[in-house]
Amino acid sequence: MTAKMHRIHFPNVGEGVLHIPGGVPYEVVPVAEALTRYIPGSYVRLGNKGFVYATAGNSLIPDVGAKQANNQKIGNVAIAVKALVGATELKITSDVSVTEDQLKGGEVVVFPGPANKAFTRGIIGNDEMTATATLTLQLDSPIPCEVVVAGSSAEVMLNPYVGVMQENNEWRPVMGMPTVVATVGQGLWLQVEGISWCAPEAEVGAAVNDLEVCFAGNGSLMRRDTNALGQQRAGMVIAPNKTGNGQGAPFIMLNIDH
Repeated sequence: MTAKMHRIHFPNVGEGVLHIPGGVPYEVVPVAEALTRYIPGSYVRLGNKGFVYATAGNSLIPDVGAKQANNQKIGNVAIAVKALVGATELKITSDVSVTEDQLKGGEVVVFPGPANKAFTRGIIGNDEMTATATLTLQLDSPIPCEVVVAGSSAEVMLNPYVGVMQENNEWRPVMGMPTVVATVGQGLWLQVEGISWCAPEAEVGAAVNDLEVCFAGNGSLMRRDTNALGQQRAGMVIAPNKTGNGQGAPFIMLNIDH
């Protein structure tokens, strides 16, 4: 059964959207189309499952989570040219070289001179800059206040869904569960919501243990350790072990921030 979406009206309550369950994206997007067929970071809901589109930074398998692969691209840098209220471009003095549109799908946080007026905007494009000089960012929305040169600054991150990787690094967040096997540069959908599965540690899903689960450093599932810091919540076990038969799958209800 394919997933469907309908408008539904509840008398004396109002209208809503009914998502009928069914369907999972199951094909990769070829490298040549991976950045153009869909925009990395695009979200789709099919029935009661949610998926975010990404591109692969290394070989991916569906058994473990795919992680954000990049540190912050541009640190705290100065504003190069004054920007007026409503502007959709921002000129900054980048501290690194960037290629044209490399920052597309990323985010910029701006700290205007006056305190307590910081704002973020999505980046829809940028010019090429091969040396430390002025970098122009095209923004997805007009800016809410004037940004002067003196005392103002900005910082930039890349699109977190470009080049996701599977690696053993507990300080990189899982962005989603691959729905298919993918190789470097291909596009794929990562599941972020709904019933799924992920390779578990032995304690996950046993009836005597907690339902809440987190991602381990290698992208597998682990039981939440209440004495540890920095754990990323993956969701909860929705169907614990079959009585008398050990661990079970277990099936989990994914709840990955996106």
